[in-house]
This record gives sequence, C-alpha cells and structure tokens, in this order.
Amino acid sequence: MKIRIQKPIKYLWLLGFLGFQGFKYFKTGEPLALFWFSYFSFFAYYFIGKMADEMQDERYFENSQRAKLKTAKIPLITLFTIGFFSGFSFVTKELIILICALGWAGTLISYAYLFWHYDQD
Repeated sequence: MKIRIQKPIKYLWLLGFLGFQGFKYFKTGEPLALFWFSYFSFFAYYFIGKMADEMQDERYFENSQRAKLKTAKIPLITLFTIGFFSGFSFVTKELIILICALGWAGTLISYAYLFWHYDQD
C-alpha cells in the first residue's frame, strides 16, 4: 500500500482570500490597506497545484515559456500606465498602489492559468 502525502502547495491558493482584506481601505481610508489586494496572486497556486504531480519534460518547459511570453505584457502595460498617468492631478497615491497590487496579482494569475491551459492542450 502506497501512502501519498499531499503537498502543501496544493492548498496555498487559499491565501488568496486574504486579498479581500484590501476592501478594508474603504472603511479606514488607510492607503496601505490596498496592498492586501496583491494577495489575490495566491489564487495562481490553484492552477499550479493541479500540475504539481506532473513530470517536468520538454513540453512542460515549452508551455512555461509560452505562458511567460504572453503574460509579460501585463507588467509592461501596468508600468506604462503608472508612469504616464502619475503626472496628472487626478491620480492619487491610492490609485497607484491599487494599480500596482492588481497588476501584480493579474500577472501571476494569468501566468499560472495560461501555463495550466497550455498543459491541457
């Protein structure tokens, strides 16, 4: 009889629910509370956990590379948006923090999803 131990990485995605703490900003008005939204990036481990038992082969690395190339556009767009609009008066530090946190989470989640999606094909 073979005993299988679950890897903790499969359940790491549950930390993504800490991202909802970011809504505390609307109650307290504290800008640092917006950084909690970056915890949404842990939801990427949902897709990574599905592939944790796979053997890493040539196709695995090729899918990872394809996902990285598609996902690289998100941080570029995020940084351009922050840099271009930061000089305008209507852009507040809270908006910049929010764009950073959501850009970070969006990048990691989209990478993990695309990696998983390419693996299914």
